Amino acid sequence: MKYTEEAQVSKEYKAEYASSLEAFINKREDEYTKKRDEYTKNIFADTERYREDFKKYLGWPLTEKPDGLIPDPISTRLSEEDGYTVYRMTFDVLDGVKMTGLYFEMNEGKKPFVIVQHGGGGTPELISGINGSTYNYNEMLERVISHDVHAFCPQLLLWEDKYGAPYDRKIIDARLKRLGSSVTAVEIWAICRIIDWFDSRDNTSSIGMVGLSYGGMYTLMTTAVCEKIKTAVSCSWFNSRRYHSWVDWSWKDIAEKFDDAEIACLVYPRKLRIQMGDKDNLFDYRVSEESYQKILKLAKRSGVSTDWIEYLTFDGYHEFIRDDRIISDFVKELKEI
Repeated sequence: MKYTEEAQVSKEYKAEYASSLEAFINKREDEYTKKRDEYTKNIFADTERYREDFKKYLGWPLTEKPDGLIPDPISTRLSEEDGYTVYRMTFDVLDGVKMTGLYFEMNEGKKPFVIVQHGGGGTPELISGINGSTYNYNEMLERVISHDVHAFCPQLLLWEDKYGAPYDRKIIDARLKRLGSSVTAVEIWAICRIIDWFDSRDNTSSIGMVGLSYGGMYTLMTTAVCEKIKTAVSCSWFNSRRYHSWVDWSWKDIAEKFDDAEIACLVYPRKLRIQMGDKDNLFDYRVSEESYQKILKLAKRSGVSTDWIEYLTFDGYHEFIRDDRIISDFVKELKEI
């Protein structure tokens, strides 16, 4: 070829393509928002049907019914602490899939049980302080178990490379989606099966869940799916996927029926507490507040009370809220069930 030009000459055409694609997506998102508004008009009247639709988007195995068999985990006692014992437990959650976590068992009596979920880059060891500082978790686990409840911290596929166990979450998610599943579906299924096991034990009275960031996502979605969870605290994640469409938070056509606000409605009538920091560097709390207003609008349209949902913008960053009232009220509800 004789013709040549500088690379920047074609810049305007590339820019036009990218911007026109963005405009096209925005237009389609507006159309899907209208469809979602129509679809959700009966979400409080027929929550179970909507819950089943939500599971279909996430994929198998959530579309299946558990077989009722809950295999006992492999358990190793790590430490005897003042008032509780720490175990590392490994559950066979799905046809040989092994999920490990830390269990903090109070020494005496039947007590509430709480799933305490780490976020991106996190581990059970990090949030419990076993590795030292808990960083932006702000002693989340210790603050929960200080209220005399059992707690289990599952290890999701979210740890950092420094732990020496390599993986690629995006690739695993893509491979699962080719099979009608997703990494989120598998991990929610796993948490639900673990809850089933603890629920079968004599020392569990009621069940709740708390989480930060990715843990806040799993708290919201797992509570929407698993009705055994009676109250939940989702911190530093609730927003709108229109503005934060990470690959493992996205499923084909889901915007037509569910965004964060609609998923939260699947928790009704159980209690859900949501918090976002006003200085969060990952998610804009103003969008979170808009999504919360959407919940209130949906509830008002259906004539449903909003005493089951609580939203709080706190003075802070991408971190677990420091206000102990949130945890104390959460545990109080668990103990009253």
